[in-house]
Amino acid sequence: MNEKATTVVKKRILISKEYKTICDFIDQFEGLAIDCEIALLQKFPSIESLTLKAILQVQVTTHIKALRWRHESRTLKYVDIYNKCSSNSKDSDILLKIAREHRVGPVTLCRYILKFKYEMKNKAEIAHLLKYPQLIEDQQLSANIIQCMCSDNQDGPLVDLKRRILGEEYEFKLKDLATKAGMHFHDENELRRLGYDKTPDLKMILPFLFRGEVINWIESKAGFGDIKSHRYYTQQQYQSYCNRFGPGIVIYWMGYQEETATLPDNDDGIIVLDDFPRLEDLELLDLSKTMQHLDNVNRYKHFRLLLW
Repeated sequence: MNEKATTVVKKRILISKEYKTICDFIDQFEGLAIDCEIALLQKFPSIESLTLKAILQVQVTTHIKALRWRHESRTLKYVDIYNKCSSNSKDSDILLKIAREHRVGPVTLCRYILKFKYEMKNKAEIAHLLKYPQLIEDQQLSANIIQCMCSDNQDGPLVDLKRRILGEEYEFKLKDLATKAGMHFHDENELRRLGYDKTPDLKMILPFLFRGEVINWIESKAGFGDIKSHRYYTQQQYQSYCNRFGPGIVIYWMGYQEETATLPDNDDGIIVLDDFPRLEDLELLDLSKTMQHLDNVNRYKHFRLLLW
């Protein structure tokens, strides 16, 4: 007798207690973010891996911003440690060891080192050397920076590229699913050509109903919707979408904090989901029937004019 394999559905929507437990684990972890990611996947096997990675991203970014001043003030100390170690060793993981010991992001540490060593005041110059570390004349420093970039899963040009590709992938997924569902829409590029500045990913040409609610736009977020992030996006983006276009849907593909969906901030017409709406929850206008109806109306008006 053949038994059908059961697919285990992992959680993407977390209650506040679960979310806080994960955040506390990340904050208390001693080591690099790349090591923390592995530990997270082992510690919370019932939660979607992409959800855990998205939460880690938010926490690490917050941590970097909060402690930037502290680590920047210690730049001379980090430089002294590196110079001392590099004079006695040709290893390429010296900066990585410093980053792990002092709980500073590897690429963040590289920025401080490059800024001090080459007296760079322009962020663009530092970013250029991080993107092309082979241009650094000091070969050992170049090798150390390359090692840091390959070992940092939260910062640097490689991570920026990965996140941009991920965001574009989910935008493409949204458009593909919307097209297959029979929706008619303008995408972000089309809206900008029409003169709009702040634009959602999809603006419906024909609104549709989601569980009885009229929907005019859909926004795609390739991240986790915690309360703080959602409130920020509401102020910066969603509120203007609602004011201009009416109610819409925000999809946090990596999941969200359960309370995010019920915040008072959403009362003006924001619906929070973790996936594309199910077809059984949608009610769409049939464009062909709508056009036929308009055509019949126009013919009727023309006929009335002839009689008159």
